[in-house]
Amino acid sequence: MNKHSIELEGKIDGVFEARQDRSRRSRDSFIESGITLLNQMRFNDLKVSDLTFHSGRSVGSFYKRFEDKEAFFRALQAAIVARDKRIIEQRLGKERLNSMSPKEVLDELIDTLVDIFSSEVRGVLRESLLRILEPEDAWAPMRKSGQDIQQRIVDRLKSANPERDEAGNERKLRFCYQVIVGVLQNDLVNDFHTFSTKDRSIRAALKAVVADHMQSSRQY
Repeated sequence: MNKHSIELEGKIDGVFEARQDRSRRSRDSFIESGITLLNQMRFNDLKVSDLTFHSGRSVGSFYKRFEDKEAFFRALQAAIVARDKRIIEQRLGKERLNSMSPKEVLDELIDTLVDIFSSEVRGVLRESLLRILEPEDAWAPMRKSGQDIQQRIVDRLKSANPERDEAGNERKLRFCYQVIVGVLQNDLVNDFHTFSTKDRSIRAALKAVVADHMQSSRQY
């Protein structure tokens, strides 16, 4: 993640406001390091000293920006949600979707989601997913983003098949989205499957499954 592209929208509990460029650079350096290190270790194993060593900052500097490690994790989430929002708007914006065929829309949906799940922020996504059953529900920001993506696809394609009523088409689209995200979430936490985001296998398989399902006349 380019440090100049880091954005934190709104006030985040436990993250102190960075008003000066120097403060923002310090905050963003820690966020950059956190994103990198969570691809190598679990969050519980990540120490503030690891972050300070990797970022070249001090422990005192960390606590000037973040109340504690949990506040830091919330900042990591906010940073990647803002980053992914820009990617989604660029690749799945209304104008671009309207310029594509239905097949191209679904292929781009899969490509975009696979790219996000296999990107440099994969470690933060994994940690968020593994906390899904905790009271705070760390997956909530990602779920909200996913609901927005899903609705964009439904709005674009629910009328695309004149042989099927809109309600039936929408149901199929929402199931396909659930399948895509479910497979990618599973890939986040299980590293032993035949199909993986490490190559193009999972991407190709998802495209085939979604295309077959949308062409099927089966109703449910």
